Amino acid sequence: MSDKVKILSAIALAAALAAGSASAQAPQDGPGCGPGMMGGQGMMGGHGRGMGGPGMMGGQGMMGAQGRGAAGADLTDEQRDKIASIHESNRRANWGTMGELRGEMFKLRGLYNSVPADAKTLVEQQAKVDELRRKMLASRLEAHKQVEQVLTPEQRKQWRGFGPWWMHEE
Repeated sequence: MSDKVKILSAIALAAALAAGSASAQAPQDGPGCGPGMMGGQGMMGGHGRGMGGPGMMGGQGMMGAQGRGAAGADLTDEQRDKIASIHESNRRANWGTMGELRGEMFKLRGLYNSVPADAKTLVEQQAKVDELRRKMLASRLEAHKQVEQVLTPEQRKQWRGFGPWWMHEE
């Protein structure tokens, strides 16, 4: 086997393992997005629980902890219900897109394993995956905006104070 094929195979294997690991996790309870980047074993040893528990580096997730919802802001029952409804609507809206994305990623992994790997076809397939990811990102950003509208100005300020250090305002 040539070095190029070995490298492409290693990349495909790493991508498949990463995707398989994320999809194999059982859904987490509590608020947030469930398993994946924010759930399960975190990058730096923390265990996530949706966006409501400990974060990737062992600290708090973006949505706060101990059931306090949107980044630790104390929510009313009405706010909690509205935010849950926004998340559920977003999940339903993206369910088909997520299935399509997984299918396109499966095709991409297959292309990485083809001998010889066709660069043009790989780039075209990657573009399909990227477009579906952009579509889901736009939906998540819209849901984020809807959640912000449910919060009071003080809660929004608290919400923006959580998350990665680079998101904090000076």
